Amino acid sequence: MTPQLRAGGRVVELVGRLLTEVDRLAEDLTDQILGGEHAYAESTLLGRAQLRAVVRDNLSTMFTALQGRPTTLDAPRAAGRLKAEQGIPLAALLHAYRLAGRFIWDRLLAVAVDEESTVQLLHLASDMWAAIDDYSGAAADAYRAAVEERSRRDAVARSMMLTTLLEGRAGTHASAWEIARVLDLDRQGPFVVVCAEVHDRVEPLPSVRGRLGAAGIGSEWLQQIGAWVGLLSLPHEQALAVAADQLTAIALSRVGLSRAFTSPVNAPAAWRQAQLAVQCLPYGTHGTHLYGSAPVSLLAAASPETAQEVAGAVLGPVLALPPQERATLLATLHAWFTAGGSTTAAADRLHCHRNTVLYRLGRIADLTGRRTTDAESSAELYIALAAVRLSGQPGSLGALPP
Repeated sequence: MTPQLRAGGRVVELVGRLLTEVDRLAEDLTDQILGGEHAYAESTLLGRAQLRAVVRDNLSTMFTALQGRPTTLDAPRAAGRLKAEQGIPLAALLHAYRLAGRFIWDRLLAVAVDEESTVQLLHLASDMWAAIDDYSGAAADAYRAAVEERSRRDAVARSMMLTTLLEGRAGTHASAWEIARVLDLDRQGPFVVVCAEVHDRVEPLPSVRGRLGAAGIGSEWLQQIGAWVGLLSLPHEQALAVAADQLTAIALSRVGLSRAFTSPVNAPAAWRQAQLAVQCLPYGTHGTHLYGSAPVSLLAAASPETAQEVAGAVLGPVLALPPQERATLLATLHAWFTAGGSTTAAADRLHCHRNTVLYRLGRIADLTGRRTTDAESSAELYIALAAVRLSGQPGSLGALPP
């Protein structure tokens, strides 16, 4: 309910006369709004008859208030919802209410021919403009609520369409491409699926849409339990590296990228690739990994149970050591492989003497029966180490320090 206006007797009489002409006045005010606000005149969705009906309802409500009778905010709320649905800008809606306020005031002055009426109108002026503020505020609130509701509906619809692609339920190539078109992802370049791990409800890729968009990369995202999944549309094949760099710069968790693919109908396979790519990064780290860029890690990620069996079979005696000694030996083996088998370079990485590295590698050989100087043994140690590094979740085999 809006507050009742303090109308005098003469004002009530004058407004009553206007109320009997509300249909004609609605026509006049509709003309003024269409002439004074381009957004209304250029709208292809809001017809004149529809606008006139809204104008008439709001004029009737205002005239009722000016007579000192209580009114509701139903009319301005309905106007706000309608303008939001038809895409009329909020600024245009508020401007229309200002035009309506001036229109009503001019009409009241035109019929107030005697001094008593004029005096009463002057006393009423502040109340009338306060009422205009109330009505325009109610319309604006309803407008924003309608926009928010439409955004929620649109977001749900877009999520459902993206889910349809990822789960392979599009049916045909034509249907898949139609979904991509609706999502504004039907560009010339290839597609990529991204999977980002979520921890403690923290957004894993802050401002990702804007960042990718600035690089000319379209994207649509879906929130799932424990992950964000995105479908990227690249402007060209070389943009895959750009996308990876942009994601790496903002990643707060493990992020996997699929290989590039040319048709959205292949999204389900790419989604699986992106999920496996996430598992190719050590648990607890953050960054991006492109599917297939590390074959050994991919094997371990694709079959984690087998990978743990291999890790236990090859590095079991090392993993059974006390935590500090185990971590030291695993870090040394990791540094040696990272350095390309150079004992000196590994020592530099570990900030120790090369003889210390040789001693630790010899200790690993004594425990496992596998020496880094033997090709087959070295391969087994590398694969087992990769499995250990990727199994860093609590309760699994020991995690290698970064």
